[in-house]
Amino acid sequence: MNQPVFNQPVLNKPNFDESPLTWKIERVTRNTIELSWERRAGVVEYLLSLASGNPEVIYQGSNTTATHGSLKSSTDYSYFISGRSVDGKRTKPTLINARTAVRQAPVTPSYIRAVDKKEDSVLIIWDKGGVDGGVPSYHLTRDGETLDRPKNEEFRDSGPKPGREHVYCVHTVDDEYYESPAICIAVKFDGSIAPTDPTNLHVNGVHLEVKWTPVYDSSDKVFYTLYLGGDVVATTTDPKYVFTGLQPGQQYEIGVMASDESGNNSKVVTIHYPALGVPPQRK
Repeated sequence: MNQPVFNQPVLNKPNFDESPLTWKIERVTRNTIELSWERRAGVVEYLLSLASGNPEVIYQGSNTTATHGSLKSSTDYSYFISGRSVDGKRTKPTLINARTAVRQAPVTPSYIRAVDKKEDSVLIIWDKGGVDGGVPSYHLTRDGETLDRPKNEEFRDSGPKPGREHVYCVHTVDDEYYESPAICIAVKFDGSIAPTDPTNLHVNGVHLEVKWTPVYDSSDKVFYTLYLGGDVVATTTDPKYVFTGLQPGQQYEIGVMASDESGNNSKVVTIHYPALGVPPQRK
């Protein structure tokens, strides 16, 4: 006996909504953007990607929120969000524009000090600087040149010049390499090495201009003391001196001694004018 055949009901399959998804910016910080979008019937997967530059996929999955992190502060970012059905149909991409928050400038340390100072080394310390998020690091300079980029609030400099004054400055640096204004300190280092003896001491011309070769010293400043007949007559920083008021027909002993700022002295080097063995001119 044949079984009766019943008509099967025809189910109307709903059309997939391909219109753009609605979205919302949930939260913005200096380096993150959190986005959300609607949960739509028929969508099994959502795709969030950058809209410009490198087409990087930020999120792919069934959730309706995503956070994009490690961003640069005060910067515009654009995204596309779309949904996909189980049979591969997609919603039209929606453009999302967002901007990260402005980051505050790093805060300069409140003090800088030089401790444990020796002739050829010093420990520079400072207090913790401030950054708007993350951990601060520092930029340390000596006389305007980068000395180091430490992550701690101290640095031992083993390269200062004895007898000189160096200026140390510290900037606070954030993780985007923005720097605070500097805080600085001048540090004077003593020198124990005396200047070399003056050489090539001679009289130049009839006006008794005395000249000599500049001496060597680790200090950045050297002083010369001029003697006439054993008496001090002048001090200068130039490797020459003009004697005035001398009487013709007389023999003179002229001397020069070098000194540095730490109080170290060279020997007194002398010459005679006219030279010994040469009789003075008579009137």
